Amino acid sequence: MEPIYWNCTIAHSITAFSYFGIPIVIGVFFTKTKATIPSKFWLAFFLSGGFVLFCGFHHFLAIFEPYMAVSLLHLAVLDVMAFISLSALLYLTPTSYQIVKAIAKSQEDTRELQRSQQMQQLFLDHGPFAAYIKDEQSRVLYYNQELQSRFSVDPQEWLGKTDSEFLPDPEEARRVMENDRVVLKTLRPLKLIEQVKIPGNNQPCYWLSFKFPFSDYATGAYRIGGISIDITESIEAQRSLTDLNRQLEEKTLELEAKKRELIYLSDMTDMLYSCESEDEVYQVVALTCSKLFPNMSGCVCIIANSKNYVQINSIWGDERSSKEIFSLSECWALRRGKLNLLSPRNTGLICSHLIEPVSGAHLCVPLFGQGELVGILHIYAPEQISPEVQQTSEIIARTLGIALNNLSIKQRLTHDSLRDGMTQLFNQSYMQSITEQRLAEAERSGQPLSIIFLDIDNFKSYNSRYGHVTANIVLQALAKLLLKSIRSFDIACRWGGEEFVIVMPNMTLETLRKRVEQLRLDIEQMQLKDGDQILQSITASFGIAVSEPGITVKDFLNRANQAMLEAKRTGKNRVREYINTYN
Repeated sequence: MEPIYWNCTIAHSITAFSYFGIPIVIGVFFTKTKATIPSKFWLAFFLSGGFVLFCGFHHFLAIFEPYMAVSLLHLAVLDVMAFISLSALLYLTPTSYQIVKAIAKSQEDTRELQRSQQMQQLFLDHGPFAAYIKDEQSRVLYYNQELQSRFSVDPQEWLGKTDSEFLPDPEEARRVMENDRVVLKTLRPLKLIEQVKIPGNNQPCYWLSFKFPFSDYATGAYRIGGISIDITESIEAQRSLTDLNRQLEEKTLELEAKKRELIYLSDMTDMLYSCESEDEVYQVVALTCSKLFPNMSGCVCIIANSKNYVQINSIWGDERSSKEIFSLSECWALRRGKLNLLSPRNTGLICSHLIEPVSGAHLCVPLFGQGELVGILHIYAPEQISPEVQQTSEIIARTLGIALNNLSIKQRLTHDSLRDGMTQLFNQSYMQSITEQRLAEAERSGQPLSIIFLDIDNFKSYNSRYGHVTANIVLQALAKLLLKSIRSFDIACRWGGEEFVIVMPNMTLETLRKRVEQLRLDIEQMQLKDGDQILQSITASFGIAVSEPGITVKDFLNRANQAMLEAKRTGKNRVREYINTYN
């Protein structure tokens, strides 16, 4: 019976070892992999583990029981159970390890997923941006703490509501929902800048919003995710930068305008320096004003020499806003000697020389020359005349005054250098230069140029009889007679002493003879007085010559002088003309 006993004992031992080994091995595996039993499976694990352990205790106690007779079938069942138990332990050991390892891996992945979800939730909830999720009807499913704090709402207040239900501006809500529909329709992300009104803030905020569609795997429905970043400071900074750029461009344009103004004023100064007459001065001023004030019109009005009226001298622009001739009393700038401005914003004094109906803006700036009032600079603008234009016009007026003074000095110097001091006729130097010019013109045009050389007869004895002062009076009276007797374009000069020369262009020889003969008679019949004293009359001898092609000034004057000397030799007080037979 001992074999049967030992067979039962070994079978129970192997079975008990297998039952004890299975939970021990699984426990070791759980410990090694740091896996944990899910809470919902604790009861199943507890019951199955208890069952296995109690089965093991059952077989372990059976080892120590006294021998009892068993049938061969019972013995076979014990042996098969021992074999299966040991085989299960050996087979389940690697398999259970893989299972426990898979459980540990799944639990680690679950924990990582939970941590990731928690980080995402923290990121969305506490990030410095607005985040939200909406359904297909634009109903809010989620919104983060940034939105809650911005709009002062609690975490549940907006859930299930559309934008039109909680945004204060209906138009703003309509735009937001329209953008949501575009995202759902195209199933593509949308990037845009939205203007949002925050309660309690009068200034709108600007958000850079990213809206994108995604599918809810739990329901299969599409959702709209959105993230908005407050870019109000960036927009304001950009606007400030734009304003600064605009101001910089304006300043640049102003500097360019000032540069052009300085160039125009500099050119005006250069041209004024080259002017030979007052009319040229006023034309230069009008030309400069047309460049400086292209959108305005105006004129330069000058007081007549009689001081009785004012007349327009030069104009610019398309509008005529002033009378052409008016009295000094009709302009407040002339009456006061100060600038007078009339504009819609400055209801000043209305000048009577303005053409009715008076509209727009008018500026009258007095012009001074040589210390006295000479006229006005009148400017007309359809709307306004800026302070800069007023300042520029005053600069022009002052520059004009300086130019007139310089012109007066220049003319005096020119007069003194070209005129004879006693008779105010041209002097010998000017006569020679102008005769050369007239000869060139005569040769080019084919018209003759005539010259008259006259000398007072017996003037030395006349001078000895009456004295130098009285003789000078006679010379001055003769000069006046010569100027009265010649044409405006003829030129008379004092050649020296009692000799005079007259240049007469475009005159035939026959006409010249008659004119000179009449001049000789006028001199002979001229009444001369020194105060109350009646002086002896004078006579003069004349020599005339007509130009020929290629003749020089020296030869031309010599011919007239020779003819005059011939008149002296043949009896004086007569006219002789140069002929080629004279040597």
